[in-house]
Amino acid sequence: MRKWPLLYQILAVNSAIVFIGAAAGTTITRTLAQQSSIALTVSFASLGLLLSIAANYVLLRLALRPLLVLQTVSELVAEGDLRIRAEETAGEPNLARLAHTFNTMLDRLEEDTLALEHSRRLTEQLTQQVLSAQEEERRRIARELHDETAQSLATLGIYIDTVLSTEAEHMTPSLHNGLSRVREVVDRTLVGVRTIIADLRPSLLDDLGLAAALRWQAQHRLEADGLRVDLQIRGEGRRLPPPVETALYRILQEAITNILKYASASYVEIDLDLSRPDLVTARIEDDGRGFDRDTLGPTTHGQGVGIFGMQERANLVGGTLQIDSAPGEGTEVRVCIPTDLALAAYANCQPHESIVAAVQSS
Repeated sequence: MRKWPLLYQILAVNSAIVFIGAAAGTTITRTLAQQSSIALTVSFASLGLLLSIAANYVLLRLALRPLLVLQTVSELVAEGDLRIRAEETAGEPNLARLAHTFNTMLDRLEEDTLALEHSRRLTEQLTQQVLSAQEEERRRIARELHDETAQSLATLGIYIDTVLSTEAEHMTPSLHNGLSRVREVVDRTLVGVRTIIADLRPSLLDDLGLAAALRWQAQHRLEADGLRVDLQIRGEGRRLPPPVETALYRILQEAITNILKYASASYVEIDLDLSRPDLVTARIEDDGRGFDRDTLGPTTHGQGVGIFGMQERANLVGGTLQIDSAPGEGTEVRVCIPTDLALAAYANCQPHESIVAAVQSS
């Protein structure tokens, strides 16, 4: 009977109750014919009702138990456990088919999830390789600009100075003025080349570390553009693993670029904490016009592309990036990166709490 559909089970049980009730009622009526018909009717109806309720309760409890199990399994799946499966009971066939269909769906979902996880890891590896190749190419171009272009411009400037100082009495005023203007152009070009070199791959980052490179960015980009800067660095002499230093430097560099391009800010506050042994945290905040993050996308806006790149760099080294902004209220960027590269998913890397605690204790 347990293999019957639930509808048939209910009909069978209730038919049995009616049959038993009719047979028992006939027997009882003959035996107790002299008693009150009202009392007999009430007693018989009450007994039948109780029997019907009890039988249907037991039946439905047993028949619907697989649904309760299925509900429990669904809740566990919703919490992320894709390995659990519902028991495909040999009872009610419709519920058994439902459990089988549910398990088949979970099998496919687990396969798709594993495939997506594999694709994600492969994408991360490829992205890391691309970024590593990009950094190496930046380093090569910066080195060539420094060794070739910058040196040639510096030599040209020295040569012009020599000509201006030794041949001044033989020059016409117009020639002297022309050479002086050329010397100014050489100086401006040399400054521009050195700025490009610093943006491509600052030697300070490789030689002195993140703190020195960030200080250069604050002075030569933000302050040079007229912004007031409050820079706080703790643990300044500490060096980080090169991937961590590079990722954090590029994130902060992009944040500074966004401030200069989009924020229209007058004040920038930068906080870098290198003092903790397990992680490094940074915060950069401006008083600019802010923006609505919901309106930005990686393919629709230049600033959105930059934010997407910042997020990717943080993810690749197991870090977290949080950006808080609203129109007219400025922007705050918080980043937290574990210094141990083996901690790809560092559960305690909470930039906001870490920075607040560090600021309060300083």
